[in-house]
Amino acid sequence: MRCDALALSLLEFLAYKAGCPYLSDLPRVSGWQRVRMARELEQIPAEAASLHDWNDALDYLTGAPPEDTAQAAKERLVHLLSQPCGAGKDRVT
Repeated sequence: MRCDALALSLLEFLAYKAGCPYLSDLPRVSGWQRVRMARELEQIPAEAASLHDWNDALDYLTGAPPEDTAQAAKERLVHLLSQPCGAGKDRVT
């Protein structure tokens, strides 16, 4: 299913799937919720959201810099969400 079919942004869709009542709760989800989000993202075609939405999610959830294509941003986001992390964001330099 495409995110735009639900009239939700990618971040709103992920917050819904993670059970977060507020978008601001999304960056603080636990490890298993991050993996669940990664699995949900794997099912979404890169073209289902704009490059801006993918990069926005990438930055908001992981702190990673933007990518040049939606596919690259999706792949990086899935990869980083699948990795174990401490509390907080995965700051990538």
